[in-house]
Amino acid sequence: MSKVLVGAGNPAATGMAFMAPRGTALPTTPSEALSADWVEIGAVGEDGLTLTPPNGDVLRNWALIAERKINTENGKLSVPFIYTTQKVLEVCFGANNVEHIAADSTHGNIDGVTLSPDVSADACAFLFKMKDGDKLGYIGSSDALITEIADVTFNASTPATWNTTIDGTWTFKLDDGQIASGS
Repeated sequence: MSKVLVGAGNPAATGMAFMAPRGTALPTTPSEALSADWVEIGAVGEDGLTLTPPNGDVLRNWALIAERKINTENGKLSVPFIYTTQKVLEVCFGANNVEHIAADSTHGNIDGVTLSPDVSADACAFLFKMKDGDKLGYIGSSDALITEIADVTFNASTPATWNTTIDGTWTFKLDDGQIASGS
């Protein structure tokens, strides 16, 4: 058997994540060039992505035999963003909640957010491209929302990491790198 069937989820080239306006179509194939709607958010941390498929309730008959499963939750993607930039803050807290002051002769770019109960993320499309040797893949959603951000630690030995949970309907695609003969 020449194919390697055990896959890894290495980031494609740069380890970057992408976002686009809510409803933006995902690429048809993992190698397809992204439309201009897709913007780099920033790098994903070395722990990578964790996908939790949709969960729900199992319906059982009187004999306790599983008859059906009804999903009551979306899938979730855990993503550790390791950049603290305007784009990452906008994705985490909503574009209207992030203040950006352009660099001038007295300071560099200043990006900030005032954290309060009224601050929340905006729904958008997310895309995370991956590779494993010749195999290319992605995990993406045209309609997703950051629903949780874990504690962020600021210290000298590790990156400030925005550990997010993103709820959505996720699509996973993998191109095995085997081009069909005669194509």
